[in-house]
Amino acid sequence: MLWLVVGLTIGRPGPEASAGEIADDLSAVARTGPGGRGSVAARKATDRLSRNGLELLPRLLEAMDTDNIVAANWYRTVYERITRRELARDPVPEFPVSLLKTYVANPKRQGRVRRLVLDLVERLEPGTTDSMIPSLLSDPEFRDDAVAAALVRGDRARKAGRTREASGEYRKAFQAARNSGQIGTAADRLKAVGQEVSVVTHMGFVTNWFLLGPFDAPGTTGFELVLPPEKQVKTAVNLAATYAGKGGGRIKWTRHQSGDRFGQSNLNAAIAAVKEAVGYAYTEVISPRKQSVQIRCGADDNITIWLNGKRVLRRLQWLNGTRLDRFRAAVTLKKGRNRMLVKVCQGPQHKNPAVPNNWSLQLRFCDAAGGSVGVTSGLPEVARKNAAVSRESSR
Repeated sequence: MLWLVVGLTIGRPGPEASAGEIADDLSAVARTGPGGRGSVAARKATDRLSRNGLELLPRLLEAMDTDNIVAANWYRTVYERITRRELARDPVPEFPVSLLKTYVANPKRQGRVRRLVLDLVERLEPGTTDSMIPSLLSDPEFRDDAVAAALVRGDRARKAGRTREASGEYRKAFQAARNSGQIGTAADRLKAVGQEVSVVTHMGFVTNWFLLGPFDAPGTTGFELVLPPEKQVKTAVNLAATYAGKGGGRIKWTRHQSGDRFGQSNLNAAIAAVKEAVGYAYTEVISPRKQSVQIRCGADDNITIWLNGKRVLRRLQWLNGTRLDRFRAAVTLKKGRNRMLVKVCQGPQHKNPAVPNNWSLQLRFCDAAGGSVGVTSGLPEVARKNAAVSRESSR
């Protein structure tokens, strides 16, 4: 335990409580939960724990590293009472700064607690944040801060005419960034110094599709309708087939590649500007290895996904809009070719006629941190194969 290691250097629990009493109080807080469960005991325990000094910090930080948000808030109360009181002393007592820095730098700790501790260290040793953040580009809590710092350094270098240095900082920021705003900014900065990068590749967006639709789906019936492409998912989707579409006309699969920077496909433009309909998107992707990944996606109005013949995601939400990474599913990609069918419904016109009836899809493959997993499009071969099927069937 961390507190045992540092106990000799920063002291044992003071006279207010024994080690056993502290353990009991920490445990009382740990048993709290939603709906006020255990709050009476937690309040008493919090008051007793708050009477301790800096010697409690190691054990308290261990306890604060919890997924129990209710308990974490009680522990934070103790932390803030102790640190405020000790900081107000004259002279300020010696805090275990080395221990605190180690805690901040540990990516396995709870991010919200690490950020709280960094604020304390910054007060004790001004400049600590600026010195620590640049090395945390891959850190789950401080990644965005580190990327922002790299962008600032790049801007300064560029303004001073050090283009090569600026380029290095921008590329570092681009490679580490995981939120769309920072990715776009870093890509723009790189372009400004003569380097083109692909946001689509970096984020793992799927932009190459075959699209089919619109099928008729009165009202909001489309989500439950089982239409021909869904009946083919366990074998192979027939991209050469034609079907009866909305309004009685024939519809067929058409090739589509999104030109949107963040991989979004406007189905009103790519399929048809209709209401109360169903559309499908089909693709094949190549994975360099068997790997566990995430599908992150958004769709307007709702979405169902089949991967390699198995349904892996189904979200019924009308008028929800397409937002980056709104829906997620953990899946396993086979090494080599993987088949994916996506169903996106289009609902009735919004009650407010001024609200546009959007119909769209955005989907990507990534790791748990949001980074690309090296998946590439397999559609060119599919297109050639189905063109051959069409020629053969026409003879």
